[in-house]
Amino acid sequence: MKILRALIKKEFFQIIRDPSSILISVVFPFILIMLFAFAINLDNNQIRVGVAIDGEKADTTEIISAFQGTKYLNTKIYPDRKSMEADLVHGDIKAMIIFPSDFIRNFKSGNMANVQLISDGTDPNMALFIDSYIKSAIINYQKIYLNQMGMNAKSLINVEPTVWFNPELKSRYFILPSSIAIIMTLVGMILTALVIAREWERGTMEAMLTTQATKMQIILAKYISYYCLALFSTAFCTFLCVYVFGVPFRGSYLVFFITSSLFIWSSLGQGLIISTLSENQFLASITAMVMGFLPAIMLSGFLFEISSMPIIFQYVTYIVPARYFATIINSIFMAGNIWSIIVPQSLFLLITDVVLFIIMYRITKQRLE
Repeated sequence: MKILRALIKKEFFQIIRDPSSILISVVFPFILIMLFAFAINLDNNQIRVGVAIDGEKADTTEIISAFQGTKYLNTKIYPDRKSMEADLVHGDIKAMIIFPSDFIRNFKSGNMANVQLISDGTDPNMALFIDSYIKSAIINYQKIYLNQMGMNAKSLINVEPTVWFNPELKSRYFILPSSIAIIMTLVGMILTALVIAREWERGTMEAMLTTQATKMQIILAKYISYYCLALFSTAFCTFLCVYVFGVPFRGSYLVFFITSSLFIWSSLGQGLIISTLSENQFLASITAMVMGFLPAIMLSGFLFEISSMPIIFQYVTYIVPARYFATIINSIFMAGNIWSIIVPQSLFLLITDVVLFIIMYRITKQRLE
């Protein structure tokens, strides 16, 4: 028992002296609990929808209030259909509701009144939720109106649904392109997170520092070599999506190559920074998973709608590169080259690449001490 107590005491001293143990046992669980508690929300609240009215706006005030009165829909009134369609293409709204000029006349006269519903099908589950929410709001409005007028309950409103970008509502068309962003986050960060840590553990970094190679040359060599490997992986994933699983690709391969390159460099930069700071392969791999892969899944909009998250986590998503690449890749695959989406997202990735490269350059050691 005396020997056992001494060994236990020694292990506790080692744990206290090793920051990585505290990081793995306390900090990482705290981060994960915060993400699971607040970032993951399967409820689709405040879905942004647009409403355009062809007739007199005053006549449709009551039914518009039926949409605005639900906690699930965030309704925006548009003066014309053209501007509303532009916002749907850009992803600012998820659906359009169009009331024809004869809607109120037909409805109040007891005839069938048509309403057109156009949804963004890039996220099939969201499109189904929208269809359900809007039809429920219309049914409730219809019941209230018929009760007030003392009329028998009957269906007077016909919703004509249309789905853009993914008419068949195949979830594969949304999941597979978005998954490329998640996969490349993992591949890019894991590839480089182990590089420098492995060199320190094997002693090759010390040998490299004794050569005439400059710090810039060492960093660029790692960036370029693993960029080529990650780009090949991206091309392979894209080939599988398009030619094996039949996901439509409506954009430009050149634009896809440029934006993919920007994203890969951001993932490589994060991995190299983690590897340089940890100098330990195990800690580097765990850190890459927690700080890169999990936020990419939870905070990129891949699985969980960003607008449904608490406001503080919505702000946190702005520093997750996968959010921007997932937006770009869905646009290129499903809708084509929508420049108002691609350019801002690409600009953020470019800024991220520059910042990460500067940080990497500053923290890379030139001397053994």
